[in-house]
Amino acid sequence: MALPPAYLPKAIEGMRALNKNGFRYPFPTWGIQASPVESFRASYPERKF
Repeated sequence: MALPPAYLPKAIEGMRALNKNGFRYPFPTWGIQASPVESFRASYPERKF
């Protein structure tokens, strides 16, 4: 997906806001055959899965 250069500052600002909530970018690509546990561990390091 491409963005016009003028949209980049807003996109980065949005990604920083998501990161503060624990939602990381780039979004991991998990297929139906992969376990999402590794993604959970990265997003919630204080929890045990």
